[in-house]
Amino acid sequence: MDLSAFPYLQGNYAPIDEERDYSEEQLRIEGQVPANLVGAFMRDGPNVAFQPNHYVYPLDGDGMVHAVYFRDGHVEYKNRWVQTSHLMTERKFGRTLYGSVGKLMEVPQEVIDAGGEPNPVRNTANTNVLYHGGKLLAMWEGGFPHLLNNDLSTVGLYDYGGALQPGDALTAHPKICPDTGDLVSCTQRWDSPNYWVQVFDAKGVHKQTIPVEFPRKGIIHDLQITENYIVIFYAPSFHSLEKAMKGEDPFIWEPEKGTRIIAIPRSGSGENMVFETDAFFSWHYCNGFEQGGKIHIDYVWINSIPFTQAQGTGVEKQPRRMYRMTLDPATKQVTNEQFSDVFCEFSRVDERRMGKDYRYGFATCSNRDWGDAHGYNCTGRFDFETGETKLWEYGPEANAGEPVHVPNPDSEREEDGYIMCYVFNPGEGAFLSILSAGDFDNGPVAKIHIPGRVPNGFHANWMQGLCL
Repeated sequence: MDLSAFPYLQGNYAPIDEERDYSEEQLRIEGQVPANLVGAFMRDGPNVAFQPNHYVYPLDGDGMVHAVYFRDGHVEYKNRWVQTSHLMTERKFGRTLYGSVGKLMEVPQEVIDAGGEPNPVRNTANTNVLYHGGKLLAMWEGGFPHLLNNDLSTVGLYDYGGALQPGDALTAHPKICPDTGDLVSCTQRWDSPNYWVQVFDAKGVHKQTIPVEFPRKGIIHDLQITENYIVIFYAPSFHSLEKAMKGEDPFIWEPEKGTRIIAIPRSGSGENMVFETDAFFSWHYCNGFEQGGKIHIDYVWINSIPFTQAQGTGVEKQPRRMYRMTLDPATKQVTNEQFSDVFCEFSRVDERRMGKDYRYGFATCSNRDWGDAHGYNCTGRFDFETGETKLWEYGPEANAGEPVHVPNPDSEREEDGYIMCYVFNPGEGAFLSILSAGDFDNGPVAKIHIPGRVPNGFHANWMQGLCL
């Protein structure tokens, strides 16, 4: 493949072409792996298998999951492509057949006649990997998730026992309620402007649908739960499937419309609360909670839509900052304040505190300027009690992924947990970093060094109890 034209396929954004299995003997362990952890750390991400026709922002690329399995202080590693019908069709024909979300391609008739995947919108399965209700799922915004086995082999598309209907697109960024075990998610459709909150119980059985009507289909990646509400940002950012099929820029930003914040009652009854403020965009929440009759939302703020069809605009590199928003239901007032001036993304929290008052948030961060493509070389900890932001830098040229808080099974304290993320540092190679959540001064308690690269990716999670 010639990837030289695409900044977001250079360096550690570049794909790898191997599926690998490494035993503990083939991994180099630096420090001490926590002996009381049983489960797996997994991260999904885009990994193009064939020469792309278009690649501006790393939304495209076939899904590949990287996993480190833990048991009694011992570890092993695997990575696998998610075997989607789009990827399998391209492998059958030996070339790129499907476009990107920014520039779609008409599927050749010979492919359709041969029984290949006819949908021009590639289900990449590249955005998140989640373990809930005993099911391991690789997720993407624009379609059904893919069910995986514990060893990362692909079972196939998963429709939650028929709860998802053809055309439903399940979000790749749900939240799990720590009290009920409910998975709070949503579906959107290419053929409708509306939004449907979907709730699945702790066993993964569909429990509730809450419809939300919109005049126009917006780009909504994340949602946040609090005790009584589901909060979403309806930014003036839109995607036109028709423009994408014509080769035109399908991404639309209309800042004069402002951003609306919708608070949806989790009970499914009562009116939605709508708040309005100046236009901004956000990919990710950190956490949210209710206190003193108000709703507090911590999230990563971006000034405007961070992607476009054209290359070299730099919009994807615009600043991302941790903000705290306060919503007053009595007055409908919105207070939106910057918490930190650190460039950050992929914000996370101790999942046991999801929707509750908490102290620490975590995110991948940067303390330096980047060239053609932005990246992150630090893990950050945001102390919402003291206002302090602490960074652990892996090196000026390092690439650090989304940090996940892994609870210490012997403690309820946030600071006693571990912060895991994949890192690639030139000269040091790829490793899984394990930081102490309460100690960002002394660096990783362990590094699990992995032969070869682990490319930059998207979302990661800890799969408690999942073993091979």
